[in-house]
Amino acid sequence: MKIGIIVGTRPEIIKMAPVIRECKKRGIAHFIIHSNQHYSQEMDSIFFKELELPAPDYNLGVGSGLHSNQTGNILIEMEPILLDEKPDVVLVQGDTNTVLAGALAASKLDIKVGHIEAGLRSYDRTMPEETNRILTDHMSEYLFAVGPNQHAILAKEGIDNEKIFTVGNTVSDSLFQHLDISANTSTILNDLELEAGKFFLVTAHRASNVDVSANLLELLALFDKLHAKYSQTIVWPIHPRTQAKLKEFDIELPEYLKLTPPVGYLDFIQLQKHAQLILTDSGGIQEEACLLGVPCITLRENTERPESIEVGANVLVGRDADKALAAADKWLSETNSAALSWNNPFGDGHVAELILDIITNSTPNTLEQEIISRNESIAVVGMGYMGLPIASLLAEAGYQVTGVDLNEEKVAAINAAQCPFDEAGLPDLISKVVSQGYLNASTSIPSSDTYLVAVPTPHKGSSCDRSFVFSAVDAIAKVAKDGQTVIVESTISPQTSLAVEERFKAAGINVDVVHCPERAIPGQTLYELVHNDRIIGASSDTAQQKVKGIYQSFVKGEVFLTDLTTAECIKLVENTSRDVGIAFANELAEICQELNVDVYEVIRLANRHPRVNVLTPGPGVGGHCIPIDPWFLVENTRAGEFVRLARAINDKRPSIVAQQTLNLLQEVTSSKELHGKKVGILGVAYKANVDDCRESPAEDVLAHFEQAGVEVNYHDPFVEHWRCAKADSIEQLDSWADVLILVTDHQCYNNLHVTSPLLNTRA
Repeated sequence: MKIGIIVGTRPEIIKMAPVIRECKKRGIAHFIIHSNQHYSQEMDSIFFKELELPAPDYNLGVGSGLHSNQTGNILIEMEPILLDEKPDVVLVQGDTNTVLAGALAASKLDIKVGHIEAGLRSYDRTMPEETNRILTDHMSEYLFAVGPNQHAILAKEGIDNEKIFTVGNTVSDSLFQHLDISANTSTILNDLELEAGKFFLVTAHRASNVDVSANLLELLALFDKLHAKYSQTIVWPIHPRTQAKLKEFDIELPEYLKLTPPVGYLDFIQLQKHAQLILTDSGGIQEEACLLGVPCITLRENTERPESIEVGANVLVGRDADKALAAADKWLSETNSAALSWNNPFGDGHVAELILDIITNSTPNTLEQEIISRNESIAVVGMGYMGLPIASLLAEAGYQVTGVDLNEEKVAAINAAQCPFDEAGLPDLISKVVSQGYLNASTSIPSSDTYLVAVPTPHKGSSCDRSFVFSAVDAIAKVAKDGQTVIVESTISPQTSLAVEERFKAAGINVDVVHCPERAIPGQTLYELVHNDRIIGASSDTAQQKVKGIYQSFVKGEVFLTDLTTAECIKLVENTSRDVGIAFANELAEICQELNVDVYEVIRLANRHPRVNVLTPGPGVGGHCIPIDPWFLVENTRAGEFVRLARAINDKRPSIVAQQTLNLLQEVTSSKELHGKKVGILGVAYKANVDDCRESPAEDVLAHFEQAGVEVNYHDPFVEHWRCAKADSIEQLDSWADVLILVTDHQCYNNLHVTSPLLNTRA
């Protein structure tokens, strides 16, 4: 299963955070699309870092605009992403233009839509959000209602009861997950010089309240009356839209109003928790106030959260100052403290778990289905990170598969239905295909109808080490028969397949050689092997069609046919393109440093152009693909100077950031003598949230430090042992080191608080 998660505004990010975390916890393949409907960093993107969420996989950058224009732009940008990703379900939350566009794009592509907060109704069609809610609900297959009120509304509107699920609201998950964290990390009360329980909190941004001068003045008059009676400071984290209207209308605010820019979620939790009273026109804040036990005055004539009113936590006043005063009197009277106690109608903090239970349980369990035999055998040579998943998928499709590997322990583990490495979903699949007799493992290659080679191809001297491929080919030649097919999945340099053909001919065997490059990443290998498009290169139409049939037995993506050398180039070009893009970003970082400008600000604003997508600089390039495949592409060509230059730039980058760290060390210690000084490395894996250190930039960073004579320790929650001493915690490394360098952007470093000077290579 694969889930697409769509967000566009601050409330959506906050309420989708528990769903994102639960997907990650369960190993469910997912991706995040962020429309950037809120176009200021303070209003949305900062929340990804603060909530320690992975960065969105796609940023649409649509910004503000008229409703139809904004919705249309999101549709235009989102449709090709959904076509490419092919999710089983798209999840949207709330009532924004992003929600409507996401649901519509998915629905048009016959992708199931799950609507979190389904069934909310204000019955005020002048609010664009009301139209968005209704249309989204009626396009959805999964309607996740907050409570029985919403369930009843949806049923009354004729929606099939089997599609409606009463689950609560993920706002409860997010609030309860972050309440203690915010208490320990937020300093907002001290920063604003506030005393707990001695201030009122205001948020107001809806067009009906702030877009008309008279309405905005009426709202301010309401605040005046409250302040006149209670003499409380009123804190107002002001929305950019409201700020712009105050300036446009030339309205001066009284001194008792303490205006701040929009604050982060953790700070805002503390402002809500310690406010004496909350005044808002936001639906989400009505819920959070109710959950926190703080009375809420809603500056609207209606609400789609009637539960908060029913339990006595909320009162609707519009902009009527007298109604606001009456509500405040009821709650703040010393003799009426019982009014501040109510039941929580919005969830128990486990709503995201329930939502994913519903989605996953409604998907047919294929693990219990009986496999139908195709009466055809395939030997897969190499039981590594790609070979074993491919072998298992072919076995599930009905082929009699023998997995071949020289490692006897790995062979024994597979035959015992055990997975020798971590990969989401693979242990269950191996158990199924082994128990039904469609996959067995061996240290020798049996005679088969088809052979598939999935052995490693390390780089050696900036070229492809093809020795493992040729060894596999020579072993296959001893058992193969004329007319059979040999598929090479391994990543190889161009024209290797032609060399394989010649090798078989030299052995007196006439077989069809086919190249089908793997295009999957660890952690999502099974999903990507099934859903990604595939390339098949062969010298004959007959071989192309035969192998196309084999892959279509389990591949749901499109299958494209081409010649051998073109197929070899395609994956190499994909990774070379990324390498070149990273090189430009790294070179741009050097340029901006000389010009004394912020490279990240330059990139962020440049990427606002609809046809520009500049990557961000980093400490170098790691892993077993991107820094290697460019060399494979150009190893036998005179052309390729640009590719080689990009490789040189990226290879040089670790030493550059290491030297920047040493310069910082000299500055901090006020000494040019580095011997005995201490540097801590945060993250040594080649990319975020994995334990793989192959080709990691951290290795070259460490070498540079060792050459300079400094002491080095590291912290990495995924890497147990590395090339220097490990600190057990970030705090331990922080207290030990003179300076720190962040090399790998693991999720645990998103909200980093350290006292040592830090060079962040991923900022």
